[in-house]
Amino acid sequence: MIDVPKAPKPRPGHVPTREERDESALSRVARSSRLTRQLLDRLERRRLAGELDSEVWADVRARLGHSVRNLPVTTLPVRREPDPAPAPPASSATVPELIWAVDRLSAGLETGRIYDRDFVALGPALERLGTAWVRRTSR
Repeated sequence: MIDVPKAPKPRPGHVPTREERDESALSRVARSSRLTRQLLDRLERRRLAGELDSEVWADVRARLGHSVRNLPVTTLPVRREPDPAPAPPASSATVPELIWAVDRLSAGLETGRIYDRDFVALGPALERLGTAWVRRTSR
């Protein structure tokens, strides 16, 4: 048997400070429209959930509100179809179809087949569904 000593792991020359790591992350987000959209989506979800209601987040809420209002629109506006007439209530005959549709939607969201850009269009319908579900099941 031969005893071979292990070479020590090389130490990094410079360990970034927290400020440097934060600046690096901010730079990546600022350069990427995808990351910026994801950040704004997360902040909006947190705002809707009431997670930004504390005093600690007051300046962030104010800046977001100010920034969004003063943001120049340089892209073509998204063409929205008028809200369709309310659908007739589901009957027991359509419940299996509804279950199938909700399962497909869930799978599409989980696997990424429904893109982030489609969340804006899906959001209102899913919020109405969630509100109706909570109202109906909490009786």
